[in-house]
Amino acid sequence: MRAPAMKIWRELGLLSMSIGLLVWWEGISQPGWPREGDALLHGYRALEMARMWQAGVLYPRWAPDLAGGAGYPLFVFHAPLFPWSVAALIVGLGFPLDQAMKVVLMGAAWVGSAGAYWLARRWGLSQAASMVAGLAFGYMPFQLQQSNYPQYVAVNLIPWLLISIDYAIRQGGFRARSGLAVSTALLGLCHNLSAMMGYSVAFAYALLVIWKERAPVRRWAKALAAFVIGLGMALPYLGPSFTDIGLVHLERARTGVYEVTHHFLTIPRLLSMPPLRDERWGNRPHVLTFGLHQILLALPSLRGVLFLRRRAGRLERLWGWILLLILTALMLPVSYPVWAALPFLHYIQFPWRWLGPAGLIIALLIGLSIEDLKPKHRWPCAFAAALILILGVLGLIYDGGSRHTLSGSTLRDLHRYEREQQYPGLTATGELFPRWVEGWPEAPPDVAAAYAREEEPFRLDLHALPPEAHARLLYKGPLDQAWEISSPLPFPARFWVLGYPGWQVTVNGTPTPAWVEAGTGWLRAEIPAGVHAVRLRFQGRWLWRLFDHAALTMWLGWLTWAILRRTRKRKEEKRSASVVDLSPANPEMLRHWGARGAGVMFLVILGFHLPYHLWSMTRVPLDQPPGADLSVRTDFEGQMRLAGYSIERWTVRPGETVRLTLWWRALRTPNEDVHVYVHGIPADRLVPPAPQAFQSDHVHPGDVPVRRWDPEKHYRDDHLLRIPTEARPGPYRIRIGLYSGPEGRRWQTTDNGSDGIDLPFALVVSRALPPYSPAVSFGEVLLLEGYEQPSPLHSGQPLTLWFGWRARRPLSQNYTFFVHLLNEKGGLVAQRDLFQLTALWPAGTLIPLGVDLPPLPSGNYRIRIGWYLWPSMEHLPAPSPTGVPYWEMPNVLEVKP
Repeated sequence: MRAPAMKIWRELGLLSMSIGLLVWWEGISQPGWPREGDALLHGYRALEMARMWQAGVLYPRWAPDLAGGAGYPLFVFHAPLFPWSVAALIVGLGFPLDQAMKVVLMGAAWVGSAGAYWLARRWGLSQAASMVAGLAFGYMPFQLQQSNYPQYVAVNLIPWLLISIDYAIRQGGFRARSGLAVSTALLGLCHNLSAMMGYSVAFAYALLVIWKERAPVRRWAKALAAFVIGLGMALPYLGPSFTDIGLVHLERARTGVYEVTHHFLTIPRLLSMPPLRDERWGNRPHVLTFGLHQILLALPSLRGVLFLRRRAGRLERLWGWILLLILTALMLPVSYPVWAALPFLHYIQFPWRWLGPAGLIIALLIGLSIEDLKPKHRWPCAFAAALILILGVLGLIYDGGSRHTLSGSTLRDLHRYEREQQYPGLTATGELFPRWVEGWPEAPPDVAAAYAREEEPFRLDLHALPPEAHARLLYKGPLDQAWEISSPLPFPARFWVLGYPGWQVTVNGTPTPAWVEAGTGWLRAEIPAGVHAVRLRFQGRWLWRLFDHAALTMWLGWLTWAILRRTRKRKEEKRSASVVDLSPANPEMLRHWGARGAGVMFLVILGFHLPYHLWSMTRVPLDQPPGADLSVRTDFEGQMRLAGYSIERWTVRPGETVRLTLWWRALRTPNEDVHVYVHGIPADRLVPPAPQAFQSDHVHPGDVPVRRWDPEKHYRDDHLLRIPTEARPGPYRIRIGLYSGPEGRRWQTTDNGSDGIDLPFALVVSRALPPYSPAVSFGEVLLLEGYEQPSPLHSGQPLTLWFGWRARRPLSQNYTFFVHLLNEKGGLVAQRDLFQLTALWPAGTLIPLGVDLPPLPSGNYRIRIGWYLWPSMEHLPAPSPTGVPYWEMPNVLEVKP
């Protein structure tokens, strides 16, 4: 039996959910787009789709304007639904590109939340519980942080796929099966990887419904047939994206940094809270978490599974928690054998993509937690939970910094974005270049000049014409151009398009042999002598047309059958009671003063933009990265600023690694690539060139080219300093600087013109020393706490004495340490004076100092040590009763023959 139709105006929970989404809509409605992530990339893809629509091409599998104008099979492998939607608003309604994208995303957010709401109602949940489920899905951290907009839209379609399965199996009927076919097709046309995951979850949900309803085989078999028809409706995209894999370098998107083993998550990361105060962090890693606040809200639903007493939706609870555990396991390293055994999973690329379907499960479990409350408590607690869901993701809803606008963008902007970001064809690695293309072919100057004039480029290479030949343009379009070519000799013409199956060259209407140029991939064709009409056209592959016709047949067949059924006279079916309570309004909320008060407070909080004001008050100051020491703030050539640093520890042993984090900011966007170096230099080596004992160089600070940096954000740059095992113990200066150009020109600091800056403390490479007891104090600031001398020592052997010093407090001056060796008669036989950067010594840290002395003849020697300032020769007071500025150690150095 068919459930009664949903009447939106009677669903108070749906209305409250829509009001709650206004906070997210306020965040996305800010002018422009963040510079980070893929937001601009998908904007320019939509711009290319709109440009092709304006040229009369509805589904342009070949994008002729990408890759600098060489062309790219982008829409063969990237789903068309999102750029279609944006193009429809641009071409059909005249929206600017920025607004068109935001309208699509805002609509998708409401559709997804409404789907979660209605699925919860299908589970028998009240309006209050369903409202919380809808908002939990809308404010899922994974959704809010991502800028892969086709994936965002696809995840929001998954609830409707489950709803259509629910209707098709529980109630059956043509309308329910039609909804299943259409939702399957839309998900497939939106994002293939999300569709793969959504179909897997849908299969699991179908098993739940079949088990619970004991549905007859005939009904779920028809539902399966509707699902297959839906896949057929999506064949124009799903078919070519699978059959054409061997024609491109798709392996680039599954290897290297994209290898699945690099993208597993950990339990602490999955259960972490989304960041609240780091929107100034320009290269912030993806926020890949369930959201601790969402997990805590979902936990009470476990009571209906763990306890024997009957609760509403107990089977759904059990299914939800089991599926959530399975999806969690797929994101952990423990699941690698599964990924290795099922190669098709590698196309998902990132295990954390499962956060999307998992977020829907968590949202439903949160709704079940609210449902377990007493009816009079549901609405107040629902509004409180809604505020927790919103406040928990404020750092993702709003975005600080300067934003980039796409309104008014042209193909010139698209090409500049490709080059500056190194995104050939608006992809990360150029993985969709035809397999016979090497590197990134440079479009000829004539093509680039045409785009600069905002004209359709001339695709025939005039320079490849033989002498005395000429060409006259007949017409030109983005995928179809024709010329009248007159040539006294046959010749191989070159066309400024990359060869790909689907391109055809005809001479007087007859196809002529064509091939691709080795290496570059440019299309070439044989043109005979004489006067001929030559046409270059992209007509696609016959296999694509087969997929198109099959899908069109299914769509037309479904539409025809739907019209016939609608026009056919039939008796009205008796309607049974709905599976869920669709009362005009929840009388509990209308009668309960606490619920009404909570609802009014909820409206007041949103109406006065209190979430935005709370976020504004907690914003991170631009030059104050959280957790950073700001004492090194230094500008380089007025363009880059080192805003701060943090280091794991100041003491490290040889062979160990210590993490150093630098925080950078672009005062203005540099016009060249800038690289950063971190050098560890012995603290007593001040005269350049000072040898570095260890170093860490990054081609780009923070692994992001500085030309992509937002001047209103700071960028975190992590360095792992690996201390060589042969490194000499002692203090090391950590010097930081920038360089650029092929010769490594070092940038000068703005304040004093030096080529770098030292951290305010030295990194100490430690060494175990025997304790010296009692400790000896010099001037109440330096303590001798360790000492080691070689034993036995023979004449003619090199000699190194080790002293362990500890600064009792930070020092403001640099002292020189001296060591004198005296023979038995008191004569000076050896001396070393070591200038030390004691102002860099971290207080309380034991500093090992090695003093190398020349080989000595046999005998007994006394050791005299002390500290002084240069050049004033002012000594630190030594613990001597006679007042001499040195201390003679009671140790005797014995040198044997």
